[in-house]
Amino acid sequence: MASLQNNKVYYYKSSYMFRTKLEHIRMFVMDNYEIGMHMQEFFEINIVTRGKGEHFIENRRIEANVGDVFIVPPMVRHGYLGGEGFDVFHILVSDEFIKKNITELQMIPSFFVLFTAEPLMRATAKSPLHIHLNDKQFLLINEKLHESLKYNTKYDAYDALIRSSYGLLIITLLCKIYTENSKKQCNTEHNPDESFMHAISMIHERYCEKLTIAELSKVAQLSRSLFIKRFKEICGVPPLEYITRQRIEAAEYMLLNTAFSISEISYKCGFYDSSHFSKMFTAKNGISPSDYRKKSAIQK
Repeated sequence: MASLQNNKVYYYKSSYMFRTKLEHIRMFVMDNYEIGMHMQEFFEINIVTRGKGEHFIENRRIEANVGDVFIVPPMVRHGYLGGEGFDVFHILVSDEFIKKNITELQMIPSFFVLFTAEPLMRATAKSPLHIHLNDKQFLLINEKLHESLKYNTKYDAYDALIRSSYGLLIITLLCKIYTENSKKQCNTEHNPDESFMHAISMIHERYCEKLTIAELSKVAQLSRSLFIKRFKEICGVPPLEYITRQRIEAAEYMLLNTAFSISEISYKCGFYDSSHFSKMFTAKNGISPSDYRKKSAIQK
C-alpha cells in the first residue's frame, strides 16, 4: 500500500482520452494490470475479468477479485496492484455522456448511489459496498463488454454512437444488478453504510425539492448531529452546502443547454426565488447566471 500512496499522483485529462467531439465512451481491456495512484477528469468503470489484485481509493485498500466492479468519479485518487494474471476491463465515461443521458439516468434510483454515493463511501466504509457480479451476472456483463470492443477502433460517428449505446446499456445493467443485489442483502442483514449511502443518493435524486436534515438523517438512520458530522467527513462539506452545490451544477447545465428563463431555472433547481438563486450562483462562479449564459454562448 505504501508504494502506491507515496508515488506521484498522475492526472489524466479528458482531451487525452476522448479524441473527438463525438467520442463520449471508451472501452478497453488492460491485461496484467497495475497502476499507481492517479485521478482523472471523467468517470471510470473498472470490472475485474481475471485474477486477483488490490484496488486503492484514497487511503483505503480493497481486495479485487473477478466480478468486482469499481466505479471511480472524477478527481478521486485511486490505483491498482495486481500485475501478472490480473485483467481489468475499463469503461471511460465522459462528463458530456452523463449530461446527454441524465434525464434517463436519473430515473434509475441506483444510478446516483453507484456513481456518487458508493465511491464516496468506499474510502471509509467498514464493509464492501461495490458491486460484485455472481457467475450469471458476470457472463452477461462480460458478453456485452467484449461485443463493445468490435466498435472501439474507429472514431467516426457510427462507432462513436454504438459505443455510447453500449455504455448506456452496461451502466443500466449494472444499476439493475446493484438494485437486485441490495434487495437480497436487505433481507438478510442491515448495513449502516448503505443507509448513509442512500441518504447521499436522495440528495442527488431530489435536490430540487425541500430537503431537511431531519429527513436525511432519518434515511441514514443516524441522529442529526452524527449525520452532519459523518456527512462532512465523507463529502467535505455540510449537507446543506452539498445540496446547494448540486442545485447550482444543475442550473449551470440548464443555462448552457436549455432555453428556460432564469426564474424557471431557479424554480426547477430548488431555489425559493430567482434573487436567492442569482446570489448563490454568483458566489460560486463569480458571475451572474445571465452573464454565465452569455459568456458561454460567445465562446461557442
